Amino acid sequence: MKKGASIRLTFFHAALVLLSLVFSLPFLWMLSTSFKADDEIIHDPMVWIPELPNRVTHSPYLDSEAHPPRWERPMTLPKNVNWKTLQSDLRSAIRKRANAIFKSSEWTALRDNQEPALFASASRDVEDLLWEAVRQRISDRAWSEPGVVERVVAKIEPVDVLNAWRRLYRTLAIGAIHLRNSSARDIGMSPKPAHDRLYYDIEDREKALLLSERIVDIASPEEKVDQVMVRVKGDASYHRLAVELEADGKVCRTEKPGFLSSGEYQDVFLKFKPQVNYEIEHLRLIPDDSRKSGLPSTQAILRFYLLPTPYPTVLWQRLTENYQEVFHWVPYATYMWVTVKLTFLNIVGQLFACSLVAFAFARMQFPGRNVLFVLMLSTMMLPPQVTMIPQFVEFSKIGAYNTLFPLYVFSFAGAPFFIFLMRQFYLTIPRDLTDAAKIDGCGYFTTYWRIMLPLVKPALAAIAIFQFQATWNEFLQPLIYITDTDKTPISVGLFLFRQSHGEGGGGYWAELMAASSLMTVPIILLFFFTQRYFIQGVTLTGMKG
Repeated sequence: MKKGASIRLTFFHAALVLLSLVFSLPFLWMLSTSFKADDEIIHDPMVWIPELPNRVTHSPYLDSEAHPPRWERPMTLPKNVNWKTLQSDLRSAIRKRANAIFKSSEWTALRDNQEPALFASASRDVEDLLWEAVRQRISDRAWSEPGVVERVVAKIEPVDVLNAWRRLYRTLAIGAIHLRNSSARDIGMSPKPAHDRLYYDIEDREKALLLSERIVDIASPEEKVDQVMVRVKGDASYHRLAVELEADGKVCRTEKPGFLSSGEYQDVFLKFKPQVNYEIEHLRLIPDDSRKSGLPSTQAILRFYLLPTPYPTVLWQRLTENYQEVFHWVPYATYMWVTVKLTFLNIVGQLFACSLVAFAFARMQFPGRNVLFVLMLSTMMLPPQVTMIPQFVEFSKIGAYNTLFPLYVFSFAGAPFFIFLMRQFYLTIPRDLTDAAKIDGCGYFTTYWRIMLPLVKPALAAIAIFQFQATWNEFLQPLIYITDTDKTPISVGLFLFRQSHGEGGGGYWAELMAASSLMTVPIILLFFFTQRYFIQGVTLTGMKG
């Protein structure tokens, strides 16, 4: 008997754990997506676990594809054709075509001495990426006709091979440099050099490496340099790039270096003013008073240094960069503070009002008590959409529009469900306690405050959790009443972030998932730390002692 009970208990626990994992999958997916790079979000097949950055000690280097595309069998391929054999033939033909393009005059990009060997070693990744590029160009009918391998190879263009190689071959490059005045007009320019790639080999991680020194001619020496724009192609190494500018008789350097997190060309801005949130990111230049420039006013020099980054810092930067972007582009801290403030006011209001009203319904005798209780419960059947417009009109008339007042004032009047919950809990407490309090000379409020309230902590905890979740996720009311950013809670802030950076703003999906995770985590943590009080408060309300 004991063995059978133990087996059943183990089975039930395993089932609960399994169901918990199933229901937590959406949250786990959202959390993992908040750590992903942009190319991992739109990847096919789906990437569940973010790829960790490489330990880069030299550049250029080969960044192998961690999540290769799937070679799916075409739907119209005849059943008598062996897909594995055809796939092997396709790989062989694609590899030959890619090698031929790489070695021919059709290859328009710069080719280093070490590239042929690296290209050969990355042949399988190149095949996967080329298959991903051309599979949509093959018609369904072509798969049932002879010569399909030749058709696939014929669809491969030199630009396809070049794009596939750029995804694998990581190299650092400095392109064109623009010196600009305070009106953002060019006063000097250094065009992109014919060989813009930069090579480095890190031997001492404590030592900065001088990557390049570029001289820029200034066409308008009477104007001061206010900002610099540099075209930089990162190598996704997460090492840091520092810049030194020598111009206008002084030497300036970047206050903080920038991380080489991207593998694509980007415009890096260098400015003398501090970085301000919600503006385009730039590296701030500060003067080095210990050094003076001896250059003529018609020239400027930019020196680029590589600062090796320890791998723990690389990991931290890689896994938190989406969260850093959220706090940079939107006032997320303000949204969070407003939400915390609203949540606190609503919880305090509900706990005080509901516990006090429920005490009156449970312990005080007065005419029409039951009728009022039923009338109060009947208001739960009234849809909130019915009172939405009248409430908005009234709050607008008293000047409460665009204030937080409409978002918490009703909590100090109580909620019917919470009052019912508290009343049922009060009924589980023996009347002998309140009778003894009367004999000792306690009034109703003293009995409520000193005797009853300490005994209903589980019910208060349950109400606090319910109200926390309702206020934290409330979206419609703030959307109606609030227009200022500094009064916007996190739910509406997340909606605004999605509007500006999600669907219509370039698809910042990783940053959107990071913002959503920041909104969801507090609710999950609250439940984990207060589930004992929550369950106790709900279960005991049905008992009557």
